[in-house]
Amino acid sequence: MSIFGNSEKSDLKEEKIIFPNQSAPTLNTFISEDIDIHGNITGKDYIELNGKITGTLKSNKIDIRQKGSVNGEVSAEHLGIEGEVEGEIKAGDLYIRSSAKIKGTIKYKNIDIQPGAIITAELIKTI
Repeated sequence: MSIFGNSEKSDLKEEKIIFPNQSAPTLNTFISEDIDIHGNITGKDYIELNGKITGTLKSNKIDIRQKGSVNGEVSAEHLGIEGEVEGEIKAGDLYIRSSAKIKGTIKYKNIDIQPGAIITAELIKTI
């Protein structure tokens, strides 16, 4: 017999424990207000935009904050807009806040518009 171990085999088995909702990590992207992007951004989970994008922005969930702006196309299953968008919007669930300024075309399944939002756009309900 040794101080640091036992030569006898143990019947203990190591078990792996998986906690709920931790099978795949959530991928979050934050674009700060000092960022100015010319090009396309495609994400899988969540994008929060405080900066400026000239191009295409696509992801499952997008929040365009008050200082955020897009000149181009925005596409998301869940989209919240507090800032400015000029171009085409495609969304499943669209939340337009009172500080939003939108110009272009909006294609949506469900829409919620707060009073005070400035919208100069064609609204197209999709199925």
